[in-house]
Amino acid sequence: MRDTKYRRVAAGLRRSFAGQPDGSRLPSEKDLAREYAVSLMTIRRAFEVLDDEGFVNRIVGRGTFVQRRIVAKGDSLTSFSEDMRMRGLEPSTRVIGIEVLAAPDAVSRDLRLHTAEKVVTIERLRLADGEPMCLEVAHLPARFAPVLDHGDLNGSLHALLAASGTVILTGTRRIRAVLAGDRACGLLGLAGTAPALQVVQVFFDAQGRPVQRSSSLYRADRYEAFSRVRRPDLPPTDATD
Repeated sequence: MRDTKYRRVAAGLRRSFAGQPDGSRLPSEKDLAREYAVSLMTIRRAFEVLDDEGFVNRIVGRGTFVQRRIVAKGDSLTSFSEDMRMRGLEPSTRVIGIEVLAAPDAVSRDLRLHTAEKVVTIERLRLADGEPMCLEVAHLPARFAPVLDHGDLNGSLHALLAASGTVILTGTRRIRAVLAGDRACGLLGLAGTAPALQVVQVFFDAQGRPVQRSSSLYRADRYEAFSRVRRPDLPPTDATD
């Protein structure tokens, strides 16, 4: 995707508004057009990007407001830490447990392992600005145990793997609505049995080998999935303004 002007403006606006509290009213489109020395159309397209991401809430007749809602974009591969920082939130992690055990069937299938082959299983609570966001269970082939044993599990596993020479380039993502159980609700700060989004992802290295499978329960009140779609028979286009 080309780095078009409106996307550069959207990135600048995102950084500028990142520290503002939820519900803050943003400057008018005319004021921002003057500040960034661009057309009104460019500002409007930039706001469309931020609206798609869930970063702003546009109300006709009232204006545009900061909205602190987390969005997973279907066409991008970023870690939890990257997602939070991109939206002006500070990520943190509470490691609940780590163990080496026989891979469950679904994990063996997704990681292309032999039956009962060992995996490193890491359970973590992921937070944004100190608020629980998701409960994550990550599985990695046992060959990564030395890297994980000596690494900081409070940060991005993607960054930890990259530092050891394994760079994650592609992945798959499956999302479905579920009811979180009592234990998950307690960890996520939810009352009773609450709806959640289960996000199962498999990540692959440059050679196309699966290196990590994660199953995460996201709070439904703080997370939504977004993807941009278009008809397959249309030629690729992108605005250049």
